[in-house]
Amino acid sequence: MVGVTDLLHPQLRTYPVCGVPIAALDASRAAAQIVDHAVAEESLQVHLCNAYTLSLVDFDDRMRAALLAGDLNLADGAPVAWLGRATGAVGPVRGAELVGEVWQQGGSGLRHYLYGGKDGVADEMAAALRARTPDAVVAGTETPPFRALTEGDLDAIAARVRASGANILWIGLGTPRQDYLVHRLSASLSLPIVPVGAAFDFWSGAIKEAPRVLHGSGFEWLHRLASEPRRLWRRYLLGNPRFLLTAWRHRP
Repeated sequence: MVGVTDLLHPQLRTYPVCGVPIAALDASRAAAQIVDHAVAEESLQVHLCNAYTLSLVDFDDRMRAALLAGDLNLADGAPVAWLGRATGAVGPVRGAELVGEVWQQGGSGLRHYLYGGKDGVADEMAAALRARTPDAVVAGTETPPFRALTEGDLDAIAARVRASGANILWIGLGTPRQDYLVHRLSASLSLPIVPVGAAFDFWSGAIKEAPRVLHGSGFEWLHRLASEPRRLWRRYLLGNPRFLLTAWRHRP
């Protein structure tokens, strides 16, 4: 896959997981590439790929198409990062960490649009991030409707983002909806589109993050499962074994 990122950053190394090219980057270097594209007003399709995301590629044609069209697929989860150790992968790249890195590195040069979360979550996330990086600009916040988005909805979203003057769009809808949206909006917006799911809840304080000691350990999912068992049990208890099977099926 040769995308914008490859052209501007030819040193980018990738490794395949479940047939999807994953960039061998940590959060700081991934953020630097996102900031570069935002300042240059260049389109960039970003996906944070955890075990559940990649477990869908053999069962969900839209997800597979979105990931293969991605310019910057990042290892969001220790198992995905571990598979890239031979190529120099130093992740994982956690969504909440990536948000903080981009806000800090971009400073006053970026205008952020936050699209995601339940009522009030995007506004609370914006407030928390402003407190951390006061010179960063929030161009707009929006709570998505709780239904499938139509083509008319997509056109309206793109129009609002353009009118706001934003040069980066954050999406927090959860997988796979947020990854579909990245792919569908990319043709209409010349900016990085970054889906970060639960980062909206973490930054807003709606959900408590896993203890730092679990970050990168491969067991952070246990905290998420314990926090939201009814919503997430299928993702982890069924998705994790399916990821292992899919990764084995696509092994180089």
